[in-house]
Amino acid sequence: MENVKFVRSEEKGRILYLYFKIHDRIADFIRKHTHYYEALLSDFLDTDNIYRYSLDGTECSDELRELLIGTIEKISNEGSDDYFCNHLITNNGREVAPSKIHELMCEKYGLADIDAVEDTEDYDQGQVDLEWWTAHFFISLKNVIFDDPYPFEGDDEAQPEAMCHETLSFSEVSDFLKILKSIDKIVVVDDVRKYGPEELSRLCEELKEDDKEN
Repeated sequence: MENVKFVRSEEKGRILYLYFKIHDRIADFIRKHTHYYEALLSDFLDTDNIYRYSLDGTECSDELRELLIGTIEKISNEGSDDYFCNHLITNNGREVAPSKIHELMCEKYGLADIDAVEDTEDYDQGQVDLEWWTAHFFISLKNVIFDDPYPFEGDDEAQPEAMCHETLSFSEVSDFLKILKSIDKIVVVDDVRKYGPEELSRLCEELKEDDKEN
């Protein structure tokens, strides 16, 4: 079943954007459960159900890019749209930990076990990168469903959509600082302008994983 189909790629500075057409029922599932207002959701899932996935272009060669696209499509399209929604990006509608998605990539789909392979002598960075970016495609979709895009104190239901769109965009430095404050950590980055919705979500997930390990 064609749940996901690659459309095009785009590079902006160090960021590589991969655009995928998402099956209508999967897009409907995301819109039904997401906490994002439509104006902000459309920054990375537009009205034509084209999903924008971002990664560090400096670490993704042309060869890895083609392999990554093919792997994402293969895994996404092996099952039904129901399987995609309830087993790849959620656990039957409940939030699934990023580590479980990595585990699924390894155990069910045969990608590298990144925890084990890094300790081997024939360490293959390409296979590690492939597993990492494939898993994070599904993690990023999971984040769209479960993340709170507006972490601030007060009654969020009283916040008008227009105001959220204008003043609470992830592209604003003020929101970046709010997210950092919400996880009780200060993170220094080289250029905050490089951090869009997916990058911020990924940063939050990585910090949560670090907290669990520590």
